[in-house]
Amino acid sequence: MNDYKKHAFGEAVKGITAALVGALLLWGGQKWFVSDLEYQRAYKNGYLSAPLGQQGLAMAYNNKPLKNISVVEFGIYNRTQKQHNDVDLMFSVDDAKSSPNLVSGGVIAPAGIPQSQAVEEIPTNDPLVKKFRIKVLPKQNQSEYYHAVFVFDGEKAPEMSVVSLSKEDTLISYQQWRDVFVALSILVGIGLLIGAVMIALQSFIDYFAEPGRHKKNVEKFTSHAVELKKKGELKSTDPEALADAGAIYASFTRPKPSRFWSKVFGAQRYEY
Repeated sequence: MNDYKKHAFGEAVKGITAALVGALLLWGGQKWFVSDLEYQRAYKNGYLSAPLGQQGLAMAYNNKPLKNISVVEFGIYNRTQKQHNDVDLMFSVDDAKSSPNLVSGGVIAPAGIPQSQAVEEIPTNDPLVKKFRIKVLPKQNQSEYYHAVFVFDGEKAPEMSVVSLSKEDTLISYQQWRDVFVALSILVGIGLLIGAVMIALQSFIDYFAEPGRHKKNVEKFTSHAVELKKKGELKSTDPEALADAGAIYASFTRPKPSRFWSKVFGAQRYEY
């Protein structure tokens, strides 16, 4: 039984170590080898809960009153391991023919980065196309990101796209699996840590308990041998032979010493 426990303990340690190393390698891989910038897009139709006139407000575009507005938003994320500079982005309406008028559009820098030092608008000839140069795009800091907002006349927001005009800075749709992977990695890490603590605690308990258990088992064996001798069920009743059998049993069942705890507290002392 002790050999089985030792084997199970060893296999558990190997499994936990392999899982931990694998999780760290995968986490490090997705962390260090991600090279693409990412974006998220959101649409808000009928942005105002009630037309402006009903709220006692007035808003005009090209001297024409606006009844309601719609909004298209983009979040630009840098989850790579380096800062990007002078990233040119182009935001455009997919269907220019049926698009409502673009009232305003711009890119807002994250907190802590001066707007004037972070974003520069690049002039275009198309009123439904906006270009911006993000001068400084630092590594992602928690949930902070560059926020692009485009306001349109009308209740229905048009479909919009964003592309990177910089050859060295590719831009892709936000990879949600990375967030899931990080969350799972944290859960796996916590689980592995709990498992390692439980194994260490069990081995610590075994270090002090095994000598007593071993002594009890040897004494049970000896007592059982004496009972069998009294019943005449043993072929040999020589006291020395019984003593040798007890010594053999004690030696065979004595657990292997714990290398770690033996270094900390000294070698375990077995009575038999």
